Amino acid sequence: MLKRKKLNKMPKLNLIPILDAIFIFIFFLLMSAQFLDIYEIGSDAPITTTLTQPKPDKEPLNLTLEISNQDVVVKTGVDGNVYKKIKTTNLQALNDVLIELKNKHPEENSAILKPNSNYEYHKIVKVIDHTREVLKADVFVTAVDEKKRRYPSKVLFDKIIFETQN
Repeated sequence: MLKRKKLNKMPKLNLIPILDAIFIFIFFLLMSAQFLDIYEIGSDAPITTTLTQPKPDKEPLNLTLEISNQDVVVKTGVDGNVYKKIKTTNLQALNDVLIELKNKHPEENSAILKPNSNYEYHKIVKVIDHTREVLKADVFVTAVDEKKRRYPSKVLFDKIIFETQN
């Protein structure tokens, strides 16, 4: 006698519990999300003009100090013109040059430092100290506040920006 093979029916996958779980997950996800209020500021279109803008009276200082083991090169201007070279052993001369530059440009308060890759860390800190403030007891520089008022100060260039040399 031949045996008959039983046909096993594949059970149908019940997707309803999975869909319920996904729906609940989406509900809790939406309820726990933080929505930001976006505000729109109404403004008119900017006025355009064909007139040329007047050139500013002063060129920005753009003070850059390139530091190597032998000397500190003080550069100014957008082009990076060399203002002075100072030996690293005489940081008081650097402070004197920075006092002179601060008195010429009292509104400037940032300096870019470009230390050489093998320059020691504690020496960089000394250069930063001489760049940030006047170290002579009876000397002050002219500073300008946000309302363009001038006042005496001991602060030279308090915003220090580091840049790497190539």
